Parts: sequence; structure tokens; C-alpha cells
Amino acid sequence: MSLGDRLLVTWRGGDESVSVFVSADPDDAGTRVFAPDSPGTAVVPTAGVARPFVHVFDPHRGFVVAAERRIEMDGPRNLRDLGGYPSMLGGPTRWGRVFRSDRLDAMTDADRARVAGMGITKVFDLRVEAEVVDAPDRLPPGIELVGLAMSSDGVRGRTIAERIEAGELIGFAETELSDGYLVMLDEFTGHMSRVVEAVAGSETVLFHCTAGKDRTGVMAMVLLSICGVDDGSLLDDYELTNSYGPPPVEQFVALLRARGLDPDAFATLWTAPRSVMRDVLHRMRERWGSLDGYLEHAGIDASTAAALRHRMLYDEKVS
Repeated sequence: MSLGDRLLVTWRGGDESVSVFVSADPDDAGTRVFAPDSPGTAVVPTAGVARPFVHVFDPHRGFVVAAERRIEMDGPRNLRDLGGYPSMLGGPTRWGRVFRSDRLDAMTDADRARVAGMGITKVFDLRVEAEVVDAPDRLPPGIELVGLAMSSDGVRGRTIAERIEAGELIGFAETELSDGYLVMLDEFTGHMSRVVEAVAGSETVLFHCTAGKDRTGVMAMVLLSICGVDDGSLLDDYELTNSYGPPPVEQFVALLRARGLDPDAFATLWTAPRSVMRDVLHRMRERWGSLDGYLEHAGIDASTAAALRHRMLYDEKVS
């Protein structure tokens, strides 16, 4: 919990020999070490550390690393780290390896400086051409930008707004949202493998769409599934978008009303219902039999999946 320029750190277990380190590096605890203020609790200063990582050290169990998942920005509302999720294949996912976000066109100079300090080497933009032209990414120098256009409309690549303009949609229920996610899993396997290969190849990656919810949510689910993250945590990650407030939808609502449509019938477009991703996980396994079956469909071989796990997991136990 943030207390201004201090953090309240709490944990379970351990004894008086536990130490708390604070650093700017998820992999290096550094030398700023603090003793607990009371059993299972420490208040530690973070002044001068742009993004603090807390390393709790128990001499009997080793280190546990934690950080704030959401990275505060002036422009993007939904930029977050995929670290810290428990895995059935080893320790939790590593912090500072993979990030997901909403649109990046509104980044201020201060945001660009923050992103430059995160070690990101490659950004994958999952938006279609019309979205990119309307709001191009504003990245700091030195980061490679790769366009991987995805759409629930499949290879036709139309936005929801374009489908509404064409008179095809009068609402968008949860089943239609999960249908769209299955379309992306099926028709954009090359995009999935491209991101997996980048992470497996030691790139530090950020991927994003417009709201950081749908296309980004599907991509995050694939990566975290390969890492052995349990369903509950997959659903938590998807649902977190709701915690950061809905994306600005004023223009979209105006479009709906101009066509005589009820905005409430499209509410799933700016929310992340937990039941939607649960349905997608069920249907993915039903269709492809297992995660391994889907990875085979996507052309992601076992050695690449293993390299991704090695890159993304603390104490990875399988090769």
C-alpha cells in the first residue's frame, strides 16, 4: 500500500529474521534493507525510486518480489505489469518482463521517460489500421514498434464502430464478446506466436490495443497460460481493467445514439466481465483439447514455450 513516499509492506509467515529490500530492479534487491516494524509488517521509504520493487527475504525460503501492478501514467490508464502471478510450474511470473496497456498516443513527455526507464525493447500494437492512423503511438526513441492488427471481425479487420456503421450490430452481448475472442485465437495464431517468440527470445515486451481489454486481454491470457498461471489469476488479470475505470466512450455512445441504438446494449464493450474470459477458457479447451492443443494450432512449439517459461518464471521447474 502506498503512503506517499513510503510503502506499507505486509506478508505472512517468517520470523524476526525476515528483511525487506527496496530497489528499482525486479531482479536485484540492492542494498537498501529494512527490518520489520512488527511481525509481518514494514513501512519502507521509496523516495528517489521511480518504480519501487519490494524484495522480502526470508533466510529459510529465499526472496519474494512484489510491486504495484498498475504503472501510473498521465495518458494511458491501463498500463500494467504481468509479473507476480502464481504459477503451477514454478515460482510466480517475473516482474518487468511483459507489460500490457491501452492506447499509447496520449503519452506525455513524462510518460515517455517512464516507459524509457522500464527496459522495454519492443511494442506490439494490436490495433487495426484505422485506429493506428487516428491515434499513432507516441513512444520514446529506441523501442521497436511492430504492428500486429487484430480484430474480433477476423481477417476483415473492421472495428466495432465500422460494423455498427454498416448496420450489422444492434447490441453486443457477453456471448458475442467471447465469440470475438475465439475468432482472434483462431485466426491470429501468427500474431500470438510472434509475441511468444519475442518474449522467449529475451525481448522485454509491451503489447496494447485501444482499451487494453479485449485484444490485449486475449494475448495476456495466452502468455500467462503458457506460464502455468491458474484460471483464477487469469480471470483476475482480465477483470482488472474494471478497476481502472472504463475507457473514454463519449464518441462511441454518440455514434450509437445517432443510429438510434441503446448504449446499454453495448456495455460489454467497455467492461471486462469475468464470465466472458471464463467462457473463453472453457471453449478454447473444448475446441483444441488443451493448452498444448492450442499451441500446436498456433504453431508454437514446445521449445519456444519452454523458453518463454524460463524467461517469465521465477524458479521455473520444467523445461
